[in-house]
Amino acid sequence: MEGSGDKHVFQCPLNFEPVADYDGAEINEPDTEVWLIKAPSDFTPESFNSHRLPLSGYKTQKVKVEGIRKLYHVQATHGASAPCRAFLPQDVDAGLKFACAPPFQGIITVAEAHADSTALHPIPDRPSLKMPQNLKQRYHPFGADSPITRQISEGQFAATPIKKKKKSKKRKLEEATV
Repeated sequence: MEGSGDKHVFQCPLNFEPVADYDGAEINEPDTEVWLIKAPSDFTPESFNSHRLPLSGYKTQKVKVEGIRKLYHVQATHGASAPCRAFLPQDVDAGLKFACAPPFQGIITVAEAHADSTALHPIPDRPSLKMPQNLKQRYHPFGADSPITRQISEGQFAATPIKKKKKSKKRKLEEATV
């Protein structure tokens, strides 16, 4: 920047390349909002032409860029106070080359996703717990008999005759006499 009195004149750097033509006529209209958009260097704004973006919140957007499907994460913050302002070209007829734009209304951050996060990944089954061979289990939770104990207990019940209680015999005798 070169200064002459109160007026500063901006000069573009030597390696500066303008991206698009902009005359700056709309910037002075009352309904115009200026948003700061942060995007990757290989981002093409034309790929978002037919898509709606949130002005507050988060959205995952699928777009087609040069025949290739890409997934972008878009996060917008409305009313965020950005510490900078845009330096936009103005009407050359009025003698202004560049002027400071109004404050940003918010910030939109665009980030490329490298994988589809919506794909379901199967969760492997948890292997059953096994007791080491030389370890004796002292506590048996309810319903958690070991296979060896179960076989012995089934064999004992089959060999042992079922004994009836004496009370049941007395009740049957009383019912028969009545």
